[in-house]
Amino acid sequence: MSSMETARLVAAQLGVLAAVGALPCAGDGVPVGEPVPVWCDSGEVVLWRHPVGRGYVDVAARPCWGAPLVAFVPEGRAESTVLRRPWPVTDPREEAAERYRQRVQDLAHLARVVGLDEPVVRRFDRGMVEEVLRPRVDTRTLPPCARPPEQEADEWALAACVQGLLAFYRYPYDQERLATELGLGTGPDPVRGTWDDVALAVRELTGKALSVEVSTAPTFAEHLTEVREQRPSISFVPGRARVVTGYTRMSSLRLIGASFAGLLVQDPAEGAARWENYDAMACVGSCTARVTLVP
Repeated sequence: MSSMETARLVAAQLGVLAAVGALPCAGDGVPVGEPVPVWCDSGEVVLWRHPVGRGYVDVAARPCWGAPLVAFVPEGRAESTVLRRPWPVTDPREEAAERYRQRVQDLAHLARVVGLDEPVVRRFDRGMVEEVLRPRVDTRTLPPCARPPEQEADEWALAACVQGLLAFYRYPYDQERLATELGLGTGPDPVRGTWDDVALAVRELTGKALSVEVSTAPTFAEHLTEVREQRPSISFVPGRARVVTGYTRMSSLRLIGASFAGLLVQDPAEGAARWENYDAMACVGSCTARVTLVP
């Protein structure tokens, strides 16, 4: 299947998500444009980035993502770029590829039912969508203040995310100080580092006013709970860290492949908000923080 044929299926899914209020998608009749490639650092094309209105959509170029729709960016430029290891080596790719094929099959059926034969995002009649899918929708976001600044060095995504997390709780720290605390080097000599010390650093920088938990087996429900409690969290995928400030979940009682579980992440590398398909992401860790109540 060509990238534009896949884009037609993604357009159908975006239209449905917009019709039920699960995503703030582009206006009615906006085309999914010609894609530019997104490369893995190994030299493979792993995503096709299609312009959509004032933003873009990332479409899987390989079935190992597990779903055609990888991410939707409402505001941003569709530019060719390189991703550093978008999935872990140990990812069960055969299982993900089978899930991808099932979703493509369901979305192709959905596109036929709604009569979409071209890659154009259309806001469908909600009554028709509810009849076709019988969807259940749940969407929440944090206030706009929960946004991290852009990272000041390519290696400082973690520092930028911790800066955004602390700023939400009114602790102003610059990235260079945070990079030092997190073992990420200095401005003249930044290093990528790990997120092993993030919990200790946040606790110490707030005088233990924040209790912090780090998970190596994160779930969608974990981030959902944090957003419902009006708290940002940090999500780690290979080579990147992002602050989670919202979620959307649409389950279909008739077409499983049309369902969508997305996280609204503030990506300091791009300086943009992204709705990422949780089922397509290789989430390897998370960091949650909450105010410690003093008796």
